[in-house]
Amino acid sequence: MTAPGFRVTWTGLRVFRNQDPLHPPLLTRAFVLAAMANAIVSLSGSLFVHLPGFLQQIGAGEGEIGRIMAMQAIGAILVWPLVGTVIDTRGRRVVILGGVALFVVAIGLYLSVSTLGPRIYAVRLIDGAAGTMWYTALFTYAADLVPERRRAEGLAIFGVSGLIPLGLGAFSGDVILAHAGFREMFIGALALAVLGLALCLPLRDVPPVRTKQAVRPRSLLRTASERNLLSVWLAAFTFFVGVVVVFTFVKTFISTTGIGSMGRFFGAYATIAVLLRVFLGWLPDRLGSRRMVGIAMSCYACGFIVLAVADTPAYVLAAGLLLGAGHGYAFPVLLSLVVTRSPTQERGAATAFFMALDWLSLLLAGPMVGYAIERVGYGQSFIGVGLTIAIGTGVFYVLDHRRVSRMQSGTASWAL
Repeated sequence: MTAPGFRVTWTGLRVFRNQDPLHPPLLTRAFVLAAMANAIVSLSGSLFVHLPGFLQQIGAGEGEIGRIMAMQAIGAILVWPLVGTVIDTRGRRVVILGGVALFVVAIGLYLSVSTLGPRIYAVRLIDGAAGTMWYTALFTYAADLVPERRRAEGLAIFGVSGLIPLGLGAFSGDVILAHAGFREMFIGALALAVLGLALCLPLRDVPPVRTKQAVRPRSLLRTASERNLLSVWLAAFTFFVGVVVVFTFVKTFISTTGIGSMGRFFGAYATIAVLLRVFLGWLPDRLGSRRMVGIAMSCYACGFIVLAVADTPAYVLAAGLLLGAGHGYAFPVLLSLVVTRSPTQERGAATAFFMALDWLSLLLAGPMVGYAIERVGYGQSFIGVGLTIAIGTGVFYVLDHRRVSRMQSGTASWAL
């Protein structure tokens, strides 16, 4: 008997029994519940895009705000090796629950901060550790749930549950702060996190694939140096560098130049990403995830080139569409490659390393690109980022060539 799924009809969402083994369902009960939990917890986290305003209110300057914000990335990087090991040895659910519960604690601690000092640094560290726990474990859990034939599509649709809250969080924070203060915003974030924890409680781990030999947890060094994944790590890192630049410097670019608006740029960015994932999410599985890396990364690189020469709002809007289209496919396609090329029993460690590259790019790219902008301006800096992504994409295919040749001579599919 096949797993139950859902079908959208004019009268609502109905359960059905899938009878087509070649087109297994994505929207199973567990998948929908996990996506809902991810959306609620992500919405809670998205409210913290306003945290720099709170830090400024209690007396932090730009430099100290940067140091405090960076503590989140340090916390995430410090715990990710343990996160991957626990996910693979103890299951996804325990890390999901532990991560969201720790996030609830972190938000409660934000409410106790009223002055600058060691406490806010410690809270950011805890926040980063919690984030890498629940985010990594939820995406690993989603990868377990989606059918292998529709993996890229499934991860893309699951990712929508994180993209939509990104815009809603910023808007909701604006509304709260317009009528109340940061304390009320933190209380709202706390309520959402508690609701997200409640939604995570019914989740149950997918039974692992049994093997005759005992499997030892994958080590940090072994994960990072896995030949099957080196090309993916490189492509993922250059993509995440681009993401960091978009979410860190586009705001200052628009405010400095007076060209375009944040709302229109990120509205275009998020809208095109969500539409592509919902209505064309099947495309990577049809064309092959490996082919889609080049398409998605090229869109992202071109977005930076357009942004570099932008002198009217139309150019900024076009850049948002290109960057959003690239993001819409690049993240799920790269994660799909990580999942496909990793044994099931080592999937948690590989996914954790993939997520850690995001945090690592924040630590490295943020200061470097900021320095470049101060020295040569936004235009040349954005062109440099676009070229970095293009070069990373080219090297991805060069490094992957030998693997593809081996796959063509064997039974595996070239598209993987």
